[in-house]
Amino acid sequence: MLPARVDVAALAVYGSPLLQVLAEPAPLQAGTGGEGLMAALARIALALQASDPARLRRQESWWGRLLGRDVARQAQAQGLQAQLGVLVLQAREQAQGLAQRVQQRAQTIIDNDAAAAALQAWATFGAAQLASLEGAAQVVLAPRVDHLQRLATLRRIESGQWQLLQAQDEALLQRFVRIHDVLLPAWRQAALAGQAQAQAAQVAQAAALQAQIDDEVAAAQARLP
Repeated sequence: MLPARVDVAALAVYGSPLLQVLAEPAPLQAGTGGEGLMAALARIALALQASDPARLRRQESWWGRLLGRDVARQAQAQGLQAQLGVLVLQAREQAQGLAQRVQQRAQTIIDNDAAAAALQAWATFGAAQLASLEGAAQVVLAPRVDHLQRLATLRRIESGQWQLLQAQDEALLQRFVRIHDVLLPAWRQAALAGQAQAQAAQVAQAAALQAQIDDEVAAAQARLP
């Protein structure tokens, strides 16, 4: 409930304990929260490249190949491919944790927007009284109005930052679903068919799916700050 305008001194300090609580910014989560999932997807992408040494070589510079980095990366990829099931489980756990953080942040954004609206309402009410008050009364009320407006602006800025993080994490979760539910099962099927039948079409399909997974991971990495 907004304070009455009859007592300017009371209006200037009205709700101070509440304002102190609202003035404390909600803790901004470090990073996007998706680094763990991003790392898990990158390991899966590397594991799938174990069967394509030529692709790994192309990813290294001439100097890197001279130093044998492509060979080391091939060995790393082979080791990861042997643990592909574990890698997928790790990615799934990371995605579940990220989804929970996204849900929590969504509620934080709602609460933050409500706080910003309340602060702005108080500021607007106080500002409406300034013109009708005498000079001494204006001196008492004006700083509180300015303070409320600044707090409301701060809350809106915070909400904007959280919404950016929210968009990044939601996009990463969508890429995870595409990799986990569509591309990876299709790659496994094509890879098994290629091993059993050694047909060029199946091998090419597995390579194409692998490239799509690489593209999804690269696109997700590009969104990280």
